[in-house]
Amino acid sequence: MSHELRTPLNAILGLSKTLHQDPLLSDTQRRNIDIINFSGEYLLTLINDILDIAKIESGKLQLQIAPFDLGAMVRDIQEIMGMRAEQKGLLLQFIQSSEFPRYIKGDEARLRQILINLIGNAVKFTEKGGVTVRLSLQPTIRNHLLIEIQDTGPGINPEDQKHIFLPFVQLAKDSVKGRTGFGLSIARQLAQLMGGNIVLISEPLMGSLFQIDLPLLLANEDEVHHHHHHQKMSEERTQSLRESEEEITSALLESTKGQYSLRKL
Repeated sequence: MSHELRTPLNAILGLSKTLHQDPLLSDTQRRNIDIINFSGEYLLTLINDILDIAKIESGKLQLQIAPFDLGAMVRDIQEIMGMRAEQKGLLLQFIQSSEFPRYIKGDEARLRQILINLIGNAVKFTEKGGVTVRLSLQPTIRNHLLIEIQDTGPGINPEDQKHIFLPFVQLAKDSVKGRTGFGLSIARQLAQLMGGNIVLISEPLMGSLFQIDLPLLLANEDEVHHHHHHQKMSEERTQSLRESEEEITSALLESTKGQYSLRKL
């Protein structure tokens, strides 16, 4: 099911991005292609979330535990989310304690997913002020990470806090605008799958604080480099399959260019 859903959508996104580079496009045509891209990216995210929820609820989602560079991952997220915050005129700051480790063992992709989701939500629903991410160790629980994400947004009323981690919840008008998607639900369930949890502390008009508690398994630099070496070899073995898929997409684009030539009206 995953392949059947993602492959055609990835082809649509790839073709639309290629079309966007056509110098003969009018401004209107370019905006229309932007809408296709935005809608496609949103749909792909939704598909991925639905598949994740299904895997989690059926007990089929398996964490991929491996040594990785936590410090590098945090820097990547800071750069990505910093651009989003800057676009809204918000301050995004990361405060890291001296004992926060650089190399750990865990599922890097899933931890990244949790952090991007929570930081992204904080940026999305904050209009003034900013978002602060604090990275440290749990002061009361040995060998546990504590990552806190605090915003100066509208806050969440007590009634909404009871079901904020359920998928597609309609929140009250005086809380976060609109609906929440699957993101918070997936983030908490992933944290619990890792042996941790996510807790929300919030009051209306006082912002929100999400606390991520995760067990800590330390790694060292040699383990990370060794894992990256084997990972690179595996990626090279599958590169030919990716190239074949790209050739099919390019051939499809070439075959449609003649039928649907783009001209200024």
